[in-house]
Amino acid sequence: MNRKYIFIFFVCSFCSFVSCKKQSPQLPSNKGNVADKNVVALLAINQKLALNEDSVIQEYAERDVGFKKSELGFWYKIEKTSQSSLVKDKDICKFTCKLMLINGKVIQEDEKQVIIGKKQIVTGLEEGLKLMHKGESATFIIPSYLGFGMKGNMPLVPPYTSLVYQIKLYK
Repeated sequence: MNRKYIFIFFVCSFCSFVSCKKQSPQLPSNKGNVADKNVVALLAINQKLALNEDSVIQEYAERDVGFKKSELGFWYKIEKTSQSSLVKDKDICKFTCKLMLINGKVIQEDEKQVIIGKKQIVTGLEEGLKLMHKGESATFIIPSYLGFGMKGNMPLVPPYTSLVYQIKLYK
């Protein structure tokens, strides 16, 4: 009788030990390890568009001496230099802005005030402002992927449009 209870105890203990094992995670049925053909095709198209756009921008920048390409991918030229402090995150920047399409068509001229790092303006321009000292003037050529991208900013900026900004930063 004693052996019977020991055997039942052993079997129950073994079953509870085996059943407490954590189940391995499973991938959802719509996810797989194989790359989706549509994603690969879209990436190839985007790379081709970016390379095409970069060649047009480079051709535009080479017409005017002094443009440099940033690590991020936009082009810039500091036209009026200053020895003031460099713009950094959380600075309040006030500047005049002339926005043009790469063909030279002016689409907007205004005065802006932004806080750097708050994403109040397109990424390319915000990063460009960080290269400037207060009181400087500069021209930036921003590719669409650092500007308004595939959506654009209709009706002013069509999708996939490179932009030219002429900026005068106040002290």
